[in-house]
Amino acid sequence: MRRAYYLVSPPLSPRVYFSRRAKSLPFPFGDARCTFYARARHALWHGVRALGLGDGDEILVPEYHCGTEIEALLQAGLRLSWYELNERLEPVEASLDALVGPRTKALLLIHYLGFPQDAERWRGWCDERGLLLIEDAAPAWLTSIGDEPVGSFGDLSIFSFRKTCGVPDGGALVLGARVPRLEPTRKPGFGMLLKRHAAWAAMRSRVAATVLENWMSRGPFDSVQDDPIGHFAMGDPERRPQRISLALLSRLAAASVAARRRDNYRYLLDRLGELVSPPFDWLPDGASPYMFPLTFGERDDLIKRLRRSGVHAVSNWPVPHPACPTGRFPKADERRATIVGLPVHQELGRRDLERIVTATKRSLEEVAPARANATTRAEGTNGDAGRRRAQQRNRPF
Repeated sequence: MRRAYYLVSPPLSPRVYFSRRAKSLPFPFGDARCTFYARARHALWHGVRALGLGDGDEILVPEYHCGTEIEALLQAGLRLSWYELNERLEPVEASLDALVGPRTKALLLIHYLGFPQDAERWRGWCDERGLLLIEDAAPAWLTSIGDEPVGSFGDLSIFSFRKTCGVPDGGALVLGARVPRLEPTRKPGFGMLLKRHAAWAAMRSRVAATVLENWMSRGPFDSVQDDPIGHFAMGDPERRPQRISLALLSRLAAASVAARRRDNYRYLLDRLGELVSPPFDWLPDGASPYMFPLTFGERDDLIKRLRRSGVHAVSNWPVPHPACPTGRFPKADERRATIVGLPVHQELGRRDLERIVTATKRSLEEVAPARANATTRAEGTNGDAGRRRAQQRNRPF
């Protein structure tokens, strides 16, 4: 019988209520330009409006994206101009230069999965062209570039705390302009708190693991794929952040969180690194990884087998926002179809990581026979062409 169940999102330990508050909190806490919102998408919507953007102004946005940030920009009235990325998910400068026109006002730069972009370079690129730099650090809180925190380079930066620490909600906007400040609500988010505490218990208790697995299996296999419109929806941008989330962050936020995530990532990279594609195949010193991304062609099959083994793996951004041109960016489409995210959060110990590795290798072995049968059928039906297509489905990009 399975002894544990692991989510990609960090769980919340009950001991947090007995922990000491930190004397100082990492950026953007304590920054006079910081304003808190319920979600990062709400922070982005408020931020671009405060900058006076909208009414047809253009913003350069990347082909590979979550979709929630795209919806926020559209809801703010901006027009989108899509730019290309290289294999390391860096903007292609020639692609950007070709898109800049008289209505172009800003560049959106995403720090993917907690891996830092060269923000200083793109800060200079924007300054040379008179553009605003918007840093999307939603999945990259506690990430740094040298001694500088991610999000400190942009004219506007956003963060999501719940992706890094197990709090019910919490997003932040860093912006010099005046923006609406929403007073935190005392209304607790018991549902999310309970889920995060249950995730912590499921790592340690067979009973809790069974309960959490049943809870997670009640919903659709992947809410993004089944309901992309609902997933991308803005919600109420005036929704207030929860006071308990900010209070818990004062006990959870520490430099050791990013260091622990890096240690866990290195452990998985040493054992599963042959299935990791650029730019995630090496770990920068300042990264704070959000998940461990495998590249595997039979993604959905692998995810289902991992979940049956106690690892709630996820597909990362499997569906582009409907505004993104269909078929124009095949590399981004391939990433969406092949990335399988494993847990790497700070609550994982060495024994947990060993179980995740064992479950992953076993699941890969189980997928292999089915894949081999599919390859054989393809070869029998289409000869060499079928063999090439079957091989390409499982080849890293």
